[in-house]
Amino acid sequence: MTGPTSSTEFGGILLRWLSESRSGKASALRDGVRSQAQAWGLKLKEYADWDWMRKAAALGFIDVDLRADRWSVAPPVLTRLPHADGLALLTGARTAQISTRVEEAAQEWMELITVPHRPEAGEGPLPDTLLVQYEDPRTLQVTAQFLGARYVPCAAQQLTELIPRAELGPEAAPPGGSTTNTLEKYDLRLQRFVPVDRDDEDGLYRWRGADYARLTRVRRNGVFHAVERETSIYLELARHRIGVMRWLPESGKGRTRIGWLFVDRYAPLPALHERAAVLCSGFPPSVGKQTRTRAYDNVPRALAEALAASLHQNLEIAPRSVAATGGRTK
Repeated sequence: MTGPTSSTEFGGILLRWLSESRSGKASALRDGVRSQAQAWGLKLKEYADWDWMRKAAALGFIDVDLRADRWSVAPPVLTRLPHADGLALLTGARTAQISTRVEEAAQEWMELITVPHRPEAGEGPLPDTLLVQYEDPRTLQVTAQFLGARYVPCAAQQLTELIPRAELGPEAAPPGGSTTNTLEKYDLRLQRFVPVDRDDEDGLYRWRGADYARLTRVRRNGVFHAVERETSIYLELARHRIGVMRWLPESGKGRTRIGWLFVDRYAPLPALHERAAVLCSGFPPSVGKQTRTRAYDNVPRALAEALAASLHQNLEIAPRSVAATGGRTK
């Protein structure tokens, strides 16, 4: 990969390379993000490469399987945003051929809105968000065919219907004697993993395996279970009946079914849940520096409730009067 002189093109060029390459190792992609940032003169903060991959996956550009150390580009999709007044999102692969067709359509007949990503300091810029304006949803099928994409009526809703309920995974081996010096237990009060000497209590643990890979396991009734890290945190929150998700309706007339989904930063959504929330708007969540939350825009209440229920969360519904405070609740 080679980089242009402007950092604003970082995400688009990187997505082009991913689209043409189609698949590869996730670890190599991480190195590629960081090396390209150097070429652009960008100084990334720690874990910014992983964060770029996570957000690119949530936006529907790529699929990532960290356990298999693989990434693959997602197929191009044109999908309507829920209750978004005639806006559809173009996501997935963005090859040279697709980009050429997008430019041709935008010059001749398609109403295209291009929104550049504005990263925080130390973050890698993501690809531009491409929104297509339409009056009649029946025209989107033809538009998608011209662009070389698949039309999906509402990807966010479709994903929500596919999300499984968070459950314990298969039984797994407990920490071995050689891993006790790396053993950590999740502390809900501190909202992070802390070193421990023993694994004799139920809870969420992690340690370094024989190949130095970090393993996350949930202990229930003395038995360890393999669970994805994000899901395991929600299982632990549910065990202690701690809520970290809330929804705030929009204040505009006729918009009471649409709003913001707020999730505490220390409890990131599992990958599929986050993609469903992100594809409601086509933008990554905004991060509140004071409220310590991730905020997902344009999320229907029904969708937010479905996401919360699948994670054993009781979704808190904030009153509309809170809208003026930006979602801050006591």
